[in-house]
Amino acid sequence: MNKKHFHNLEKIFKESPTVNLNKEDKIVIFSDIHIGNGGRNDDFLQNSDIFETILLENYLEKNYTLVLNGDIEELYKFSFKNIFSRWKKIYEIFELFRNQGKLFKIVGNHDYKIYYSRTHPVNKQLHRAIKLNYDGNLIFIFHGHQTAGLFEQYSTFISYLLKYLAVPLGMKNGTIPLDSEKKFKTEIRSYLFSKAKKIISILGHTHRPLFESLSKKDDLTIKIERLIRKYPKADNTKKRKIEKLIKKYKLELENINEKDNRFFLRSGLYDEKILVPCLFNSGSVIGKRGSTAIEIKDGKISLVYWFDVKRSQRYLDYKGVKVKQLKGTDYFKATLKEQSLDYIFTRINLLA
Repeated sequence: MNKKHFHNLEKIFKESPTVNLNKEDKIVIFSDIHIGNGGRNDDFLQNSDIFETILLENYLEKNYTLVLNGDIEELYKFSFKNIFSRWKKIYEIFELFRNQGKLFKIVGNHDYKIYYSRTHPVNKQLHRAIKLNYDGNLIFIFHGHQTAGLFEQYSTFISYLLKYLAVPLGMKNGTIPLDSEKKFKTEIRSYLFSKAKKIISILGHTHRPLFESLSKKDDLTIKIERLIRKYPKADNTKKRKIEKLIKKYKLELENINEKDNRFFLRSGLYDEKILVPCLFNSGSVIGKRGSTAIEIKDGKISLVYWFDVKRSQRYLDYKGVKVKQLKGTDYFKATLKEQSLDYIFTRINLLA
């Protein structure tokens, strides 16, 4: 990895505060909310109801600590004044967490200007990253744009381009995402840094969920391979079930491949001979059908997906996925992946 990129992460790592994490603690990490002005170019608008509801009725109610891991406000396109004016209820909820000492707000590239002009109470205590100390092992939470370095140097220029070019054209963050090569570079630099440090890193920025250094594409590929290995020894009934699952996973994989360019298809963290499970990504709140997050509780880490059953039913009957409805709502939480932190750190310490 380029020494400059390593130096950027090393500096942020050393300067970030450390918070003790016990098995009794509960933490939820959201990133890439991109709160706008409530207009047609506001990416947050479509998932605002579900986000507000799960914060208030699930995470606050259940005494979680809320970590907002960058790109909370969409300041490339909108002023904080207009954002706050439209979404006062969201900031009131953030304030409820803060008043209980259960809010950590980390800056990303789209909301980096707030770091220098903290005009609202919820923005007074901002971080570029935080570390969680879990029984002597560290979990490093940062947005992810720091792997490039240029975002912080040229954030004002990028903001100008988006505000005066992208917004008038009606372009949303979903239509101008990081391309696959940049996603890969962000992930591989973060992975190599985490592996060298023997830590867990949790980032956002790419809008691409990762769990134990695996993307959904990697996970589906592994699942298909495992099913193929089971197929020859299975009886006819099990073979039909395996065929059905392979067909389902293959279709999902093809849909993912259509979205990624050739660079990303031939490049991936999984190319390593021994993959170290040190990299996680919370995805984003502004997905087309729902929002992803990382949860830590009871000594376990999970990748979860919140969705409105009126918009999506994909995970209602999905093998290996636990689904639970939020009482009195149409909102469901699917636990896509879950693993013990002790087990993950054991693997990191032995494999890195």
